[in-house]
Amino acid sequence: MFERRSPLDPTYRRSQAATRAPVQPTATARELARRLLATGDDARERRRIGQLLVDQLTAAGGLSRCELAVADRAQVHEHDGQKLLSKTYGYYRCWFEGDRVSRARIRIYNRTAVRQQVITSKVFLNTLLHEWVHHFDFDGLRLPRSPHTAGFFARLRALAEALEVAFVLPPERDADGNPILRYGVTG
Repeated sequence: MFERRSPLDPTYRRSQAATRAPVQPTATARELARRLLATGDDARERRRIGQLLVDQLTAAGGLSRCELAVADRAQVHEHDGQKLLSKTYGYYRCWFEGDRVSRARIRIYNRTAVRQQVITSKVFLNTLLHEWVHHFDFDGLRLPRSPHTAGFFARLRALAEALEVAFVLPPERDADGNPILRYGVTG
């Protein structure tokens, strides 16, 4: 569903071409994003405020409802006994009736993979927005897959900028891999 494909693939090209913010967030959505950053470690409160934000974004985009689940447990991960090999911050899943999304769910793990500490609010919000852009890809752009193209990350960054929380994302990089400075600070 999220695998890499050839740049010649039509879905890849459509994802690559869509670079604008998926929605124009309301003042309420911007406030909810700020409130989410201010929440403490309580998974239930993060879920409550996060669901309100997802509902706002979904309504602004005219999309089908998307449920948010917050698992107050460690991220799914692979470890070789010495170092962490991979971890999953969260994921998006949807079901279809015909060619339309009939049901959708975002799941976010509230604790780090190894130490099982509560993830920071910035990481939580970044993950929420990332997974919501997958929802937009399937339900708004009606893509059969949601590849991680440069267009996908442009949509994610544009959404975070429209919400006035772009600082939660990793910094953009130039061709040499150096962080691009925005507003005088890096990500």
